[in-house]
Amino acid sequence: MDFLFSIIAFIVLVGVLVAIHEYGHFIAAKLCNVKVLRYSIGFGKVLASKRTGDDQTEYCLSLIPLGGYVQLLDERSEDVSDDEKDRAFNNQTPIKKIFILFAGPAANFIFSIIAYTLMFSAGVPGQKPIIGDVDQQSIAWEASIRAGDEIISVGDRTVKTWQSALISMIGEVLDDEQISIQLKDSNGQQKSALLDVSGRTKELTSPDLLFPGLGFSPQSPNLKPIVVSVVSNSPADQSGLKKDDILQSIDGVEIMNIDQFSQLIMDRPNTEIDLLIKRNEEDYITKVSLSVREDNEAMGYIGLQTTLDQDQLQKYMAIEKYSYTQSFLMSIQETNRMIGLTLNMLGKMVTGQISSDNLSGPVGIAKDAGTVAKRGIIATLSFMAIISISLGILNLLPIPVLDGGQILFICIETVIRRPLHEKIQMAFQQIGVMALLFLMGFALYNDLSRIFG
Repeated sequence: MDFLFSIIAFIVLVGVLVAIHEYGHFIAAKLCNVKVLRYSIGFGKVLASKRTGDDQTEYCLSLIPLGGYVQLLDERSEDVSDDEKDRAFNNQTPIKKIFILFAGPAANFIFSIIAYTLMFSAGVPGQKPIIGDVDQQSIAWEASIRAGDEIISVGDRTVKTWQSALISMIGEVLDDEQISIQLKDSNGQQKSALLDVSGRTKELTSPDLLFPGLGFSPQSPNLKPIVVSVVSNSPADQSGLKKDDILQSIDGVEIMNIDQFSQLIMDRPNTEIDLLIKRNEEDYITKVSLSVREDNEAMGYIGLQTTLDQDQLQKYMAIEKYSYTQSFLMSIQETNRMIGLTLNMLGKMVTGQISSDNLSGPVGIAKDAGTVAKRGIIATLSFMAIISISLGILNLLPIPVLDGGQILFICIETVIRRPLHEKIQMAFQQIGVMALLFLMGFALYNDLSRIFG
């Protein structure tokens, strides 16, 4: 079920971003009075289509949801009547051609600005960037970073959540391998730390290795699960558990959070456990004879639903929320920052300075799409903004089959004042296709490696 949800989320989210990209080309062509023959979301076999407008443009939904295209009137691919030659793409000025080609990636960047504006206006929730355990043999410890310290800023950017702190730290590593951090200790005293990570860029930018490499971890909130409801005739019901009971420990193992509690239960099928609970400010130990899940007899089952104490949870949470004007200005800054970060990572990936494991393909994106879609609209917008920026940058790469490659051809032809020879164009097209296939294959390999270990 989760797999199917991820596939649907992937198709919807990527379909929206592709539609936005192609609409950029579409509207730019209209502004330049270039005739649009077809506007397609997806490649391959046409599933549904409709012709409309003065030009009878065909709007299509096609089988393969990994891209799309806008087909323009062009003498190089079809016969053009004399009265429409001025509306053919190949007869436009270089400026108009570049404008039409660049409009697709530009639409992706504009979407990210809109998405970030909506996010910051509504409020972006996240966990406060409070330091958890610190390895005493680490660079963080040497810089006097201690458990309980809260990160205030990274570089010149104020941060309120771990997500913004993480992105800013990666940016600092990529810029000059120096991470400048301003912190506040548990007593409210501010202090500065400078982490010199020279020569460790490839290590620290590998997936999930930044915090272990620096020697600290985000603080894990110690929040006890609270019983919301008890399933009738379940092990929990038979042992007398009630709504609002606070779950403290299982067989002497302290319960730290809901995920850990679930794992402790699943690890004990058909087992009797000692469950310590707090009820009306008093502690009780009750024995619970766990059963097994109907869909998996290797996993324990207790039969209750839990939640967290919201008052306690708020101590660990922060919300980035600003006025509409501030949000708009911040969205421009965030989009520029993410464009710079993506280009920096891409450049260093090509030169081998950072790990190519950071490259994700459709499988990884589909998996992440399903995850963020379950977290709500803010997480989904954030994910779409990042993917939209990546899509815009990808299409601007100087590869002939992409917008960037076509722009490069136009610039070369403008300089030499004649079209490139057809054989030269064909050779570059083939090289471009091979490069894209290699890139997609490598990204798919990374995705499968992460899934299957």
